[in-house]
Amino acid sequence: MRIRDIFKKRSFFPETSLPSFTGVFSPELNPTVAACGNKIANTLSVLPLQLYVHTKNGKRKATFNPLFRILENPAYEETSTLFYGTMVRHIIFNGNAYIYKMRAEGQLAGLSLVDPKKVKVTRDSSGKKIFNIEGKAYSSKEILHIPYPGTGYNGTLGKSPAETHRELIDLDNKLLDYINNYFDNSLGSRYALKPGASYNQKADLTKFYAQIMPAYNKFVLGNSNAGKVMIPPPDTELQKLDQPSNVEGELHSLLKMVEAQICLAFNVPPEIIDSTNQKYGSLEQKQNDFLSNCVQPLGDHICKCMETLLEDNWTHSFFIQYEYKNLLTTDTATTIDYLSKEVQSGLMSVNEARAKLGLPDIGEEGDFYWIPGNLIPQTMDTINAIMAKQKVALEDAHNPNGDDK
Repeated sequence: MRIRDIFKKRSFFPETSLPSFTGVFSPELNPTVAACGNKIANTLSVLPLQLYVHTKNGKRKATFNPLFRILENPAYEETSTLFYGTMVRHIIFNGNAYIYKMRAEGQLAGLSLVDPKKVKVTRDSSGKKIFNIEGKAYSSKEILHIPYPGTGYNGTLGKSPAETHRELIDLDNKLLDYINNYFDNSLGSRYALKPGASYNQKADLTKFYAQIMPAYNKFVLGNSNAGKVMIPPPDTELQKLDQPSNVEGELHSLLKMVEAQICLAFNVPPEIIDSTNQKYGSLEQKQNDFLSNCVQPLGDHICKCMETLLEDNWTHSFFIQYEYKNLLTTDTATTIDYLSKEVQSGLMSVNEARAKLGLPDIGEEGDFYWIPGNLIPQTMDTINAIMAKQKVALEDAHNPNGDDK
């Protein structure tokens, strides 16, 4: 069977469920939760996920291994960015991600995400995980399970930070609802419409509300009437009631505190989400904080789980790793200073430095590496010339008394 046909057989994979809007707890609907989850997922989805092999000189990309290409393009229907972004969102919002191992002729051919809401995990008599998906059981050889590594993992299932800190998110939702109601009711500044003498009878008040208020709301109140002349209905008096209160400031302070705690629940520095906070002195410092506290711990956990995709006949010398250096974005001045030092120390060629800045190379002369000091090309001819010069200097300083060192 062709690989394309294998990928098209997705009956085991129900479409990913959308968040429920019918009273069921849906953390994705909270703005701060959504911002944290999207920030983490979007960051990890664009970082290269590579398969490496250990060598005597360190590591190199294992391009010869079939898993290398699968990690680059894991799914037939989704781009790698969509696949990995959805996978991370499953981990963050549901606490678990499940990936079906697609095979062709017994060999791993690709990956397919499974809706975590459709999976029930149990254990067999030997203690191994069994994944029940719409009435069919799958083993760990068929399903790759990536649980959220934070608080709440019970040895079988992960627990999302949104579920762990549900009360905190509920409090934030209540504060947002209160603020919406506060401003919807025009608290702080309201208008009162006083009926005239012709509306003194109680029976007429019902008629007043039925006839006057719709027109008043349409032509007097609302943003669409801002700046327009107010014309009170006949035999009415319009009065503005000021209700001074410091509740706005208190609500804003409380909301900021709660939202900061939600960010920390997701290991996201609050300053990453709140752009008005100027805690960091540079973009590099900001990215480093986000990387070390949030992205790398989760990313390393995902890599270790993904390494179980390595077949039994593949040696332990292989490992999977994210290219985190792509996240270490710096400002232009810092970048140029860093690249200049790399070139001057011989760790990077001019062409490599220009490529980092998105500039074209300058030809073959830009491929040389330079020795610190005199900035001369690091070639064998140069090295031989330097050694010959040192040899001549030693011969000139030769001691005739028999010291041949």
